[in-house]
Amino acid sequence: MDLSLIRQEAERVFDDVVGYYRALHRIPELSFEEYKTTEYIREKLKEMSIEPMSLDKTGCIAYIGSSRDRTPVIALRADIDGLPVKEETGCSFASVHEGRMHACGHDGHMAALLGAAGVLKSVEKDLPVRVKLIFQASEEKADGALRLLERGVMDDVDAIFGLHLFSDIPTGVISLEEGPRMAQTEFFKVIFTGKGGHAAKPHLTVDSTLMASAFVLDLQTLVSRETDPTDAAVVTIGSFRSGSQYNVISEEAVLEGTCRCYSSEISNRLEAGIRRKAESAALSYRGRAKVDYIGACHPPVSNNGDLTRKIYSAARLMLGEEKFRSVKPLMLGEDFAWYQTKVPGAFAFVGCGKPGQPVCPNHHGRFAIDPPALKDALLLHLSAVLSFCQ
Repeated sequence: MDLSLIRQEAERVFDDVVGYYRALHRIPELSFEEYKTTEYIREKLKEMSIEPMSLDKTGCIAYIGSSRDRTPVIALRADIDGLPVKEETGCSFASVHEGRMHACGHDGHMAALLGAAGVLKSVEKDLPVRVKLIFQASEEKADGALRLLERGVMDDVDAIFGLHLFSDIPTGVISLEEGPRMAQTEFFKVIFTGKGGHAAKPHLTVDSTLMASAFVLDLQTLVSRETDPTDAAVVTIGSFRSGSQYNVISEEAVLEGTCRCYSSEISNRLEAGIRRKAESAALSYRGRAKVDYIGACHPPVSNNGDLTRKIYSAARLMLGEEKFRSVKPLMLGEDFAWYQTKVPGAFAFVGCGKPGQPVCPNHHGRFAIDPPALKDALLLHLSAVLSFCQ
């Protein structure tokens, strides 16, 4: 494949990519509700003479290139769902869906993949590989990839590439590294039950709020005192609900949280510790504890060494070696990991924070993508395909 021709085609479609991004940014939809988003993607693919196919109620897949026997198939994936976040950017193409926003960069992911589709379609007759485009629903709920896996989406795929835009990484910085990149994520819920009553008669009650508070404080030692300092782990309580009025001692307290790590061994220890500490807190304050622990929502994202090196080799020629920097693995989760359980996969971090501007991280109401980052994302998708054409 002619590298200069690919670069030229990428320049040609870049204005379209920015247009896709702005149009998609205006219509964020929650997981498995991405109907307008899916229709927009399908419409743009058809305009490129690419036939989209549905595998679920939202999202779609499509192919570019020959279907000859033994032709390698590389998949390129973009997630398509938005978040229940109120937009505060004030931009001219802000969300028209109140209380919903593309606050995690998925609009940019879709735009870059649509741009790559346009470029690849223009050179389709010269492609020695078949490209599978995956526009995946419900990444934010961490179940979209697994549903596609169950429907056989990876059965004909030899390798897969994906990426994520991050505003706390400056535009022009890319991380494409082998090994662990994002964490295994898990969810747990703890219900403490006591005996409610009047705040002025605490001796007649069993205070669930007290149990839950003791548990939250004790929980911090799971990482600080029970996990090897060289092992990465996070335990966070994100929700604490107890009580209905200032002078009532609550009978029930409900806590929800998440664990993040990079191995099943650490995961098992964290789960055991949460159960032990919940039961201990309840016993200490004469109450009861019930722990619902949902195992891995998805495994850790871990990049295949051979594939990552192969794509990096092509990408540094396409984008310039100076853009590639080392970025530490993140404790954020990504259900792209499910694809990597079936075939070799590589996942890149792409900076989209505008230099000199305040950083509003992903999932923030003022999260924004610096448009030049979309070109980096576009060229990375093309590099992944080119790495199979050498």
